[in-house]
Amino acid sequence: MGTFGTGPFSSDGALDFIDELAERPPQQHGEVLRHMFEHVLANRDLLWREFFPDQVVAAAALVAAALPGGEQLQHRLAQVFDEPDAVLPEPVPDLAASALDALHFVAGPGGAWHQGWTTETDRAEARQTIDGLTAILQAANS
Repeated sequence: MGTFGTGPFSSDGALDFIDELAERPPQQHGEVLRHMFEHVLANRDLLWREFFPDQVVAAAALVAAALPGGEQLQHRLAQVFDEPDAVLPEPVPDLAASALDALHFVAGPGGAWHQGWTTETDRAEARQTIDGLTAILQAANS
């Protein structure tokens, strides 16, 4: 049984995704994330089979962490990982739009990310996570 939490890096799936990304050279991270977002948006019917909401949320959070306003996400990554090797070596503002689109697909109103939270507290915390990521990614698109 996996662990699921309301933060962007609070589930086994998110942590596994980040671990896999960290195994690649840092200069490839942006392209891996770009490919993931493109795959998610082009293959929405593969949700729950080839990709999961928590992975998409984590990927969007990695993009947001490298942008202005993402300092709290960087701090959270440092808490979760001794050496957060999955961070983007520099901001990639042009990734923000596709990250936002993929995030809206899995975590917009009625999105899969919001299904299954059993308490009102968890639902509110999950919404706060998505609202925070959305604000950072939208600011990069302005």
